[in-house]
Amino acid sequence: MYVAIVGELVFFPSLPNLCGCAMALIVWLIFRTFFLKRNIILQHPFAFLMFLSMFLYRYLPLIATLIEGKPISYGFEVPYETFFYETLLFVVSSIAFAAAIYKKKKYNNVIQRTLYRLHFFKTESSTLWLLGLVGLVVRIQQLSVVDNVEYGDINNKFLAGLTFLQYAPVIMLFPTLCGMLHNKLRNTFVWIYVGVIFVVSFATNSRQAMIYPIFTIILLFFIYLLRHKISIYRLLSPAKIVFVGVVVVFGLGFVSDVSLAMLANRGIRTDVSSGKLFEKTVKTLQDEQTMNKLRSLTLEEPSQITSYRGGWDETYLDNFIMNRFANLRISDETIHYAIKVGYGNGKMQTHFWKQVLGIFPTNILNLIGVSLDKKDIAHSPGDYLYMLGSGNSSAIGGYRITSHTGDGLATFGLWYFSLQFVVYFIVYLLADCLVYYGKNGLVFSTLGLVNGYNLMLTILDNGGGIYCDLGFVIRGFWQMCFLWWVVNCFVRIFEVLIKRK
Repeated sequence: MYVAIVGELVFFPSLPNLCGCAMALIVWLIFRTFFLKRNIILQHPFAFLMFLSMFLYRYLPLIATLIEGKPISYGFEVPYETFFYETLLFVVSSIAFAAAIYKKKKYNNVIQRTLYRLHFFKTESSTLWLLGLVGLVVRIQQLSVVDNVEYGDINNKFLAGLTFLQYAPVIMLFPTLCGMLHNKLRNTFVWIYVGVIFVVSFATNSRQAMIYPIFTIILLFFIYLLRHKISIYRLLSPAKIVFVGVVVVFGLGFVSDVSLAMLANRGIRTDVSSGKLFEKTVKTLQDEQTMNKLRSLTLEEPSQITSYRGGWDETYLDNFIMNRFANLRISDETIHYAIKVGYGNGKMQTHFWKQVLGIFPTNILNLIGVSLDKKDIAHSPGDYLYMLGSGNSSAIGGYRITSHTGDGLATFGLWYFSLQFVVYFIVYLLADCLVYYGKNGLVFSTLGLVNGYNLMLTILDNGGGIYCDLGFVIRGFWQMCFLWWVVNCFVRIFEVLIKRK
């Protein structure tokens, strides 16, 4: 951090970049001083992962842009407002997180006790394999479904909610996290299984699906190290460090090539079957001449910044992973449009409440007499903000991502930060319910371990702003737990029947 600040001010000296450094430094000092503690991470692992994503979104841009030879304010048009409000939102999130995890005495609430009775904190290897098989079969089935599941398609929407189950066997690489013993042979089979789900994820033409198992393993690995007080320096011998280094270098190159092949065929994703798309992507990956052209375009033609007056532009970082999860320019762009439409815009408020109503199942809305055609809100908050700010009526349906700050200010004005505090507080409380305080110590729920990556990067990412957070509070958390319970019940019944035979 400190080296990056010096480098930023030496190579890109300007007042906006100084403000960006101030934001990164303040965020880092708060995070390091109050929250980067072993006890906090282990006692509140899933709430911490969500809070960690808030920190990384404001910490990584300084490091990543400097590595790519850019200033942190690269392409910004309202840098002072962006850095100030992003710092303020992190402070609000920090207070909410501290309030949610602070307890003088550790105890289990009603939700934790209920989940414990429903076997959320106990599992066996056979159960994990069966859960993974269910999720894998559903993922393969979903390859035959159109890219976006239509509203009202209840069956496919239900099945789509089960795809995360395919990662259940990954937990067995770190068995002590779920109360199991080490088994080298089982680990071998798990690694083979990881390779299978990686290939299946590749077939979806979704880069996020492809990196999901990788990030899940990384997150579980560091929780495992912390729980057992294992120093990573003692764990890795010089030979292992060299091996890991080689794997990382070649692995990143391979992932980058796969990403390029996916993007090259992204335009036909809605026009051909998933099988045909997978075949085309593999052919692209095997065509060395085509891949060299794609690599040369990435290397020789740096990203060109477009003014917001020229249209929507998310260009910031060249690395596709970083650009997805540390794209601070999205905040700048949405705050720019928030200023154009005016803070606390009435149309944004009306649209927001319609989308909140859309979180509820259609059957419930019909039951209470609310008439809402969900196809009318089948777009992102970013689309609507851009349409109002630019006057471009064709913006709807582009599924542009938004930011918490830009969307919040445009919808609620400065009152947004008070509302966001309450929502964050509830979100962190719910995430904390995936941990149980038992007689023999802390127990992690299998659901939390499987869904850790999703909790970290999907629930609190910038995709939909506060609307997504409310979606987690109102429906996401409860639906996730219900689906997990239903599938677990069927799996346990199946296991009993098999044992009887």
